[in-house]
Amino acid sequence: MSYRYADRMGAQHKSFVSEILGVTETPDVISFAGGLPNPALFPVREIAEAAEKVLSAEGESVLQYATTQGYPPLREYIAQRYREKSGMKVEPEEVLITSGSQQGMDLVAKLFLNKGDKVIIERPSYHVAIQAFGMFEPRFETVPLLDDGIDPELLDKACGAEGVKLFYAIPTFQNPSGLTYSSRRRSEVAEALGRHEVVLVEDDPYSALRFQGEHLRPIWSYTERAILLGTFSKTVAPGLRLGWVCADREVIQQMVYAKQVGTVSMKTPRQNHRTIEWNNRAA
Repeated sequence: MSYRYADRMGAQHKSFVSEILGVTETPDVISFAGGLPNPALFPVREIAEAAEKVLSAEGESVLQYATTQGYPPLREYIAQRYREKSGMKVEPEEVLITSGSQQGMDLVAKLFLNKGDKVIIERPSYHVAIQAFGMFEPRFETVPLLDDGIDPELLDKACGAEGVKLFYAIPTFQNPSGLTYSSRRRSEVAEALGRHEVVLVEDDPYSALRFQGEHLRPIWSYTERAILLGTFSKTVAPGLRLGWVCADREVIQQMVYAKQVGTVSMKTPRQNHRTIEWNNRAA
């Protein structure tokens, strides 16, 4: 039996993620191929207690459909955390909750990429991001990393090429190199992107894991056209599949539309609860 798949599937390769996670199922293997947290450190008891508390107090509303943009107190917490840690002016309306930062990459690609558009990436770059963007058939342009970040002159040249839409980067504890952009490099990246109106997609899964050295603000705070991806996968547990996107309100609203296609959501939990009660009484 044969199936007529979409043309884009012909360019897809075997999932790198599946291969990496498959190795982790072997008990005598410690894999350094992915950013896998130590499961011995997962807060299992605390998560179980939190889940029991929430389900006991508001189980009916929690299990109902919710707003597409995400639980408002969680968005406020994320925005406040950026304000306190980095001095960034982030409002809850500029935060979208996602199923891990991976969904954020997918939403970015859906919003911005047509077939043949160019995406600049670091060399080397995060293989899962390449796979996520690659589904939409862009052309990748690579720019090498120096000791303190990406080569600013080559980045500026690459941004000036025709058809460049996005620059994807991991400026803090870059995967796979582990390096961190200096403050100077962050400023230079922002200047280059601003000259050419290229959108920065800044992936930031690791900055909260810094135990020494200076905390550096995301490049997101240096420039206007920027999208910041975050996740709780490294600080709480990856199985939660809980991440977020920070962007200006126009981009967030467009992402909400795109997210609704794959994640059915409507109203707030409390509003849905009241609507169901009213419908039951009417019946």
